[in-house]
Amino acid sequence: MEQSRPRLLSVVRSFSLEMDTQEQAAEEQRQPTQSSAASIGGQISQAPSQGINAMETVTPPAAEEPQVEAARRKKKGKLEGLKIALGHPRQYRWRRKPPKVPKALKKKTTQVLYTTDEQMRAALWEFLVFIVFLTLTSLITLTVRSPYMFYFNDTTKKLFVTRRIVVAPSITNCFENIIQVADWYDYLIYNFLITLHGDMTAEEDEDEGTTHSLGGSDPIEKLRARRFMYENLLLGPPRLRQIRVSKQRCHMGWHFDFCYDDYSPGVEERNESHKGSEYRSMREAEATPFWTLLAYYSTGGYIVDLTYDKEVNLRKIHQLKTIHWLDRSSRLCLVEFNLFNENTDIFQSVKLIAEIPASGVVLPQARLQTVKKYSFFTDPDPKQTLLYIAWYLMIVYYTVIEINALRLSGFRAHFKSFPNILGCFLLPICYLALAYNIWHTVEVESLVGKAQRKEVYQSIDVLCFVNIIYVNMMAILAFLVWIKLFKFISLNKTLVEWTTTLSRCSKDLAGFSLMFGIVFVIYARLGLLLFGGNHPDFYSIVISMLTMIRMILGDFRYNLIQESDRLIGSIYFITYILLVFFILLNIFLAIIMESYSAVKSGTDIQGSQLASFVYRKFTGAVYWIYYRLWKHRAKTVKARLARLKPFPTKKPRPSPFRKRADQDNATAEFEEPAKRRNLTAAETLYFHAMPKDTQNRKTFRVNQRITLLEEMLDKLVANMADITKSLDRVYGESAQ
Repeated sequence: MEQSRPRLLSVVRSFSLEMDTQEQAAEEQRQPTQSSAASIGGQISQAPSQGINAMETVTPPAAEEPQVEAARRKKKGKLEGLKIALGHPRQYRWRRKPPKVPKALKKKTTQVLYTTDEQMRAALWEFLVFIVFLTLTSLITLTVRSPYMFYFNDTTKKLFVTRRIVVAPSITNCFENIIQVADWYDYLIYNFLITLHGDMTAEEDEDEGTTHSLGGSDPIEKLRARRFMYENLLLGPPRLRQIRVSKQRCHMGWHFDFCYDDYSPGVEERNESHKGSEYRSMREAEATPFWTLLAYYSTGGYIVDLTYDKEVNLRKIHQLKTIHWLDRSSRLCLVEFNLFNENTDIFQSVKLIAEIPASGVVLPQARLQTVKKYSFFTDPDPKQTLLYIAWYLMIVYYTVIEINALRLSGFRAHFKSFPNILGCFLLPICYLALAYNIWHTVEVESLVGKAQRKEVYQSIDVLCFVNIIYVNMMAILAFLVWIKLFKFISLNKTLVEWTTTLSRCSKDLAGFSLMFGIVFVIYARLGLLLFGGNHPDFYSIVISMLTMIRMILGDFRYNLIQESDRLIGSIYFITYILLVFFILLNIFLAIIMESYSAVKSGTDIQGSQLASFVYRKFTGAVYWIYYRLWKHRAKTVKARLARLKPFPTKKPRPSPFRKRADQDNATAEFEEPAKRRNLTAAETLYFHAMPKDTQNRKTFRVNQRITLLEEMLDKLVANMADITKSLDRVYGESAQ
């Protein structure tokens, strides 16, 4: 054994000498430029005390190959770095390593990658957390609307807007059929008051027939003095409000001494009173701005308060009609009241508007808005409360993530990514929602307190106005959260191709949008000028542009264009369909299809390894569960087998006709293991068990391995001649 060591060492030494000779030969065949570069490095290493000036005196050769030139540049860069380090030793000391950032607070990535196991693990964790946030946000945003709101508004609209009441034989009165001011008075007298007071009853006990007092612990219980439709509480009596404009001189006073312009804040009349009605500003009237068909009204107006008594209200309306409370200066009159549904806890604001333009007709309009009574903090359902708490915990978590990402990447670099910009929009909306719910709680309590103390009109316009902003804000929040889901879209190759197609054709689509917008505006303005006086879909530029979109989708009333002008209307319609529908839309599709074909044929998009990673983790989890479930059973079986009496060593050979599955598996444990056959002396010594009297076990095992290795080398040398002959024969035949 000891004699085999020098032999092995000599073989290894000869092999290393041969490799050294080959390397020296390769070094001699290299170009002189490389040897000059090596000499430069030797000069630098031998004389470091001469400073950097000695390095700068060495100049590279004039003409070099590209590979040598690249090596020279790399060497030059190293020398320049050495120069800086030697010239300023104190400035470039080793800096202190930054502290490790927790995994939950690592820098966010603009795109989720699924290439390595670590990336897939981090991406899946981020995706699961986002799915939880998405689910909570979806549930929270759904709570701002209730299905009862639609039915509440629809029932009220049917009662006060579309309901027809027979006034006389073959004469009906309806809000939608109001054309002039006299029809407005008739509606108030014969329809509105009958509908309102006909369904108003005092709260009476059905069993005892007594009226309950207004006392009680719940503030809402104290407001049950009047009911509408048995289930809705009227928050104060209704009121009438009028908006007027000041009179002006007519330019051509043939029959009129004064003229009245359309409404605008500059021409509004703001006298102290008008025929017994007091003027109140928007703040005093607790009103909010609102749009109508013709104008935007941001004022209060002249107000007449009604009562709960039907007869008193009839006398007031007859008096207003007699004194011509509405005249040529009136531009808008509305009746407004508010309801509260006790079963669904919903407030409703009802405004029936009669807009009076300068032409003298009346344009009836109805505005119905609903608001929930409870906020995040006052919801009686404990499930909703837990949902709100979990949602805001997620918001705090994402706030910490955004702040940490902004700190690590910097302001400019952070906001270059669209997902980061989207996240910075989402968080302020969430905190604004929290601020609204705090304000909503205070406002509702104040409203209930006022309604309890005073029997006057209780305005909820401010509450409805802010609630509309809040609902729109939550709708945008839900939309943006779902849009952020595209950040994880790289898990599928088809989805990546879709997003890549949109990004590549964005510039072409921008140019196409400019051309399409020009054609779109041209036809919209042309339709306004040609048919704006007769066609209801072209009376304004905004409506005309919406009509152009409807024409692309096929929702269009062609007969009205033909009635306006047979020749020009037909030419207008045909040219628009040919130019927009058959040409521009096909160009739009061609741009997208060209980009998609280029992306589809490209090789830079590869599928992710997410599916295989998930499969491996899933199978591992299943195996772990199976192992845990059957571990106890396996131990029991093993214990039973250990207690069995061993079978004899020599056993009869099983029948070949017997299936292996029918054999007793328990006997396999007690069979002797199969012995190795056809082993050499070295292999027998190697696989033989180590003697018990061995002192140095490691040395014994090393000697065994060296002996086995020598035997293998001997076999290789002995068979080298045969291998060489076979190679000569193969290459000789191929050469021939």
